[in-house]
Amino acid sequence: MSLLTVVPPMPDAERRFQPFVDFLQAAGWETEFVRLEWTGSQPNFDSHALFPQVDAQTAGKVVLGFSLGALYSHLGAVRARHLILGSISPFFLEDDDEPRRWRISYRAGNADTPADVLVGAKEDAQMHRRAAAVRDFYCHRTYTVVHDAEHELWHPNYLQAIKAALDRLRARTTAPT
Repeated sequence: MSLLTVVPPMPDAERRFQPFVDFLQAAGWETEFVRLEWTGSQPNFDSHALFPQVDAQTAGKVVLGFSLGALYSHLGAVRARHLILGSISPFFLEDDDEPRRWRISYRAGNADTPADVLVGAKEDAQMHRRAAAVRDFYCHRTYTVVHDAEHELWHPNYLQAIKAALDRLRARTTAPT
């Protein structure tokens, strides 16, 4: 089985993500969660402490983040082999319409990391703007607007979009050369 490293969006996500883990295992992927030392309220917009923690645990790996986990992955997993960023939270310096945000640009990621960027079709305009900007940041990417999905990882169409991204990735890594 291939390994997928999941960056949690909030404390205790591993327990709440168990149905997602079961789905991934049925698709032939083992999972591990990045272990983060959470300090203060979450998200903690005054601290960048999570980003180096993510980097240290994701170098050379296939990494998935959803919502805030996608933001942490984008900014922290700068040495990952591949990113899957689902519904990335719009809390960057460029998000002027978001009153609470990090004072860091979405351009602080690693544009050379291959990435799949996903966003739910029914998410708000701000989410779509940020997802499109992050998509355009990456040099090697796919972009999926997930049909009928809101900001919900468990939506069947979202799960299928993630599975499709993982299937593409597996096909590329196992293709004969």
